[in-house]
Parts: sequence; C-alpha cells; structure tokens
Amino acid sequence: MLAQTIDEVIASLNDIIDDCSQQNSRLGYFPAMYQKVTLRVDEGIRRNRFEDNRRMEWLDVVFANRYLEAFQLYNAGKRPTRSWALAFEMAKASRSIVIQHLLLGMNAHINLDLGIAAAEVCRGQELESLRNDFFAINELLAGLFDEVQNDINKSSPVLHALDQLGWGADEALGNFSIRQARRSAWDKAHELHRLPDDEWGERIESYDQEVAQFASVLCSPFRIINVLTETINDSETKEPYQIIEELRQ
Repeated sequence: MLAQTIDEVIASLNDIIDDCSQQNSRLGYFPAMYQKVTLRVDEGIRRNRFEDNRRMEWLDVVFANRYLEAFQLYNAGKRPTRSWALAFEMAKASRSIVIQHLLLGMNAHINLDLGIAAAEVCRGQELESLRNDFFAINELLAGLFDEVQNDINKSSPVLHALDQLGWGADEALGNFSIRQARRSAWDKAHELHRLPDDEWGERIESYDQEVAQFASVLCSPFRIINVLTETINDSETKEPYQIIEELRQ
C-alpha cells in the first residue's frame, strides 16, 4: 500500500524502521535518515514556507512512494530498479559501513527518483513553476547533515576522528546530495517533462543504468578507500539496530 499524504509517508517509514530494527537489518539505515528529511519538509509545509504547499506535499508523497514501492518489491522477492536493488543488496554485506548504505540510498532516491517525481507532479503544467520550491528544500536540509554526522559518530569512533580533521560524514553526505544530485535531478525532470508519455519508460531505464553504475562504485570503492572503510567498519557499533536507533532520533 502506497502513501496518499505526507502523514502516511511518515507512518510508512516508521513501520519500516521499526521492522528493520527488530530484525537487526541494515535496511533500516536509509529510512531512519529519510524520515528526518520528510519531517523537515512536513514542518516547512505546515509553516507555509513554499510557494505552493499543497503541490510540495504531493511531490513529497510521489517521491517517497518510489522508495516505498521499491522496498515492497524487494521484500516480496521481486525486482525494483537496478539502483535500489544494489542499495538493498548492500545490506547483506557485513563489511560495509553506515555511510555507504546512506549514500547508496541517496544515490537511488535522489539521482533517479527525484527527477522522475518532479516531472510526474508537473505533468500538463509548466515545470519551471516548481523550481523555487524544488530548491527551497536545500535550505530546510542545511542543518540536517550535522545531525546525521553526530548520529554516525556515536557508532563510529574512526569517523568521529576524521570529522575532527574536516573529513566528516556531513561533508560526504552534503557534497553528494545538495551540491550535485539535486541539480542533476532537476535536469532529469526537464528531460522527462519534454518527452511524450510513451517515451518515459525507455528514458527512465537509461537513467537507472547510469545511477546503478555509480552505485557499483560505491559498493566496490578503490583500494585505498577500501582499506579506510575496513578500518572504519572494525570500529563501528556492530549491531544494526543500535545504529538505526541513533539515526532515527
């Protein structure tokens, strides 16, 4: 069952987080962070911070449903998009670190899903009318990555030490999501918006292939980075449910 309102999105994410925490599953890392994002957007809507608050709620719902549907497909033994399949499969890798899971989820959701959601919300309308609200999200998220960094640092002494040197998790997350991925998503929205409906499937398939290729790099980093991730992994809290609970607070 997919969401129809932002309250239903939050409730669905909460159910997934609870279930993953109970199962001690790394699949709970991304939704624990994503719920914080959704709550920020919901707060912005309630405070009328957008030019069109009703449309922003609908964008949030359409956007979130792409993740919720992918998660449901994967749990049912079916195949979601390649990008999400790689992110979900990474949960089985015991040597992966928290930030890899978060980046893989953000890669699939922002680099693939966000542009599609924006184009869908503006079908039959002028896409440019969404621009200001689309990028206003960046301001709402300005302080979120500091919170996420603090959450990760509680479970990862090595990342905490790197943060003291200016190489923290918030820099990696912030550089990935805000500076590049949202601009790329906006470009994809424009491309899709210009296409007739019967050409969307093929174009989305090509996007998915590109995003999945980047996901493969995140899954199998270069050797020097791999040594660092193994060092971080050795220091991190070993129980996923503990990390999930830190991320969701």
